[in-house]
Amino acid sequence: MPELPEVQTVVNHLAAKITGKVFSNSQVKVKKMISPDFEKLIKVKRIKKVSRRGKMIVIALDNEYYLLIHLKMTGQLIFVDKAGRASGGGHPIKSEGFDLTKPNKFTHIILNFKDRSRLLFHDVRKFGWMKIVKKDEGEKIFEKFGIEPLDKDFTLSKFTNILKRYPKQKIKQLLLHQELIAGIGNIYADESLFKAGIKPTRIVKSLSHKEIKELHQAIKNKLKTAIKYGGTSVNTFVSSSGERGGFVKKLLVYGRGGQECLKCGKILTKIKINGRGTVYCPNCQK
Repeated sequence: MPELPEVQTVVNHLAAKITGKVFSNSQVKVKKMISPDFEKLIKVKRIKKVSRRGKMIVIALDNEYYLLIHLKMTGQLIFVDKAGRASGGGHPIKSEGFDLTKPNKFTHIILNFKDRSRLLFHDVRKFGWMKIVKKDEGEKIFEKFGIEPLDKDFTLSKFTNILKRYPKQKIKQLLLHQELIAGIGNIYADESLFKAGIKPTRIVKSLSHKEIKELHQAIKNKLKTAIKYGGTSVNTFVSSSGERGGFVKKLLVYGRGGQECLKCGKILTKIKINGRGTVYCPNCQK
């Protein structure tokens, strides 16, 4: 599932292309992927702004509506202009003859604009979704997410207070709670904990103030760097141009279980925490 940097990369690709455009109609093949009255509500709506909340794409529409989009496990959101050029991104789809700029067997939702450009939602497993909600309903949905780790409000004090609320949890388990901190998933939890030198199985209350401070900085650093490099690609993300996120080359632990630590040379350990694959260095992380 794309995490904060990957979703932000899609948002960055789309914002300059679709802001101001007006939807004409939609074609929906899989009804479970949309909200009630979706096809009726999308008509003649103008896009005011494209942003992100947690791992969700948020498109503000006129008439006080939001179009909310979640790519989930295998989704791609691709804008195709009149000349056939693409912007956007999502999960790479490996299928013979697959062309992300054209409707295909994986295209379940098509949103057409008045200028004959369009948005294509490809999704192999059909777990992704699109919802149109009124602004007040959208705000209630946003409130269910925790603090955004790249906002100025994500201070060391706020982070410390979040940790104090769950003293008996494993630190990695806490970092994955979207209602506490929005947008961090498996990749950036592992990478942030490695940078901070903290073993992912550590109980929260065992962390020192110094360790909390280093983890707070590590989270912000890893997310900002990943956005700069266009996200991570470990079979999880590809841009509309087919380019894989450049942060994959900077991964130090995620996906490297059983390999040598790039910092100390010891073998990286892979375990599961709450069913999630987790990789760490038993020498560098305490």
